[in-house]
Amino acid sequence: MRSTTRRLFLSLLPLLASTALADDLADARAVIKTQLEQLKAGDVEGLRAGFTDRQKGKIDAALVKKAQAQVASSTVDELVARVEPTSDGGLTLKLANGRSLTTLLKVRGAWKADTLWFK
Repeated sequence: MRSTTRRLFLSLLPLLASTALADDLADARAVIKTQLEQLKAGDVEGLRAGFTDRQKGKIDAALVKKAQAQVASSTVDELVARVEPTSDGGLTLKLANGRSLTTLLKVRGAWKADTLWFK
């Protein structure tokens, strides 16, 4: 009986891992979608709230204005093609071409971007 339970558990591991990655991808896309909308709207304070403390001070009206032209035609699907978990529990967001967009870290239960992906 134990070996049957073990085999069942081991057979479910890939499914559990792929479900977790799908959830991470959905979470990542939601964070970037919100930040993209805030950028397009010029919402400096809203943007700051979605970044880690070490990045918040770098976000100002001039940076947002400059970034608005850069992201005007960007979509979430272009910006977040896939997600890779990091060793410290974060998520690295990858563009379709494989380059990193940003890393998200969980801060007090909420995902926060730890790099300025739109500068």
